[in-house]
Amino acid sequence: MVKKKEIVEGWPLETGDYSVGNPESCVAVVTLGSKMNDEMVEAGAAIAGPLHTENLGIEKLVTNIVSNPNLRFLIVCGSEVQGHITGETVEALYDNGIDPETKSIIGSPGAIPFVENLPIEAVERFQKQLTIISMINNENVDEITEKIGECTENDPGAYEEDAMIVQLNEKDEDEEEVQSEIQEVTNSSVDSSSINLLEIETRIRLMKAEINEIGSIEKFSSGYYAGKIQGIFIGFILTLVIILILFWSIGL
Repeated sequence: MVKKKEIVEGWPLETGDYSVGNPESCVAVVTLGSKMNDEMVEAGAAIAGPLHTENLGIEKLVTNIVSNPNLRFLIVCGSEVQGHITGETVEALYDNGIDPETKSIIGSPGAIPFVENLPIEAVERFQKQLTIISMINNENVDEITEKIGECTENDPGAYEEDAMIVQLNEKDEDEEEVQSEIQEVTNSSVDSSSINLLEIETRIRLMKAEINEIGSIEKFSSGYYAGKIQGIFIGFILTLVIILILFWSIGL
């Protein structure tokens, strides 16, 4: 029988939309954008739940993993989260680690892949303790259940080191997700905004040209009609003068 270690009180230490099974199981499951928590736990996972953000969400994931040395496999499955790309970001964290200065996940395709609250030691422990099994965009419960069974059969026993406790600066994950989405929209809108600004400037110039043209036409029209009225008035005066002269001649 494989060796297991005592579970720390209150595990999982970080709360979230998780379902918890037998904490001595060697398998954790991340379902990304899909909701298959209960099915995964029933299949034998110690913990299962979605992962929506590539920053705080991953911080919580790592914290819960390294605080339970019995976890030796992490299955990453379910629908990939667009924009945040959390599945590939988890894999990038596992493969590449983080930049020690910026705390960014190296090679992550996510919008804001920063794990500011995780110490380097926690990331290294995450990399050493686990084997990651990639099933991204796979929502087939039967296939995932089968993979959980395979992991359980090949359980190497608890990781040699004791639980690592990581204290995170608590922040609402919904708030973090909103900020990530805002940043994502901002980043993706830079080029289109420049194009739109250029288009607006062009339209303004065209409108000014049209206004000047209309003004010139109106000015011409006003002058034309003014000249026409003035001509009629002069003609009327001349006609009146001629008539008066004729009457004066007849009178004579």
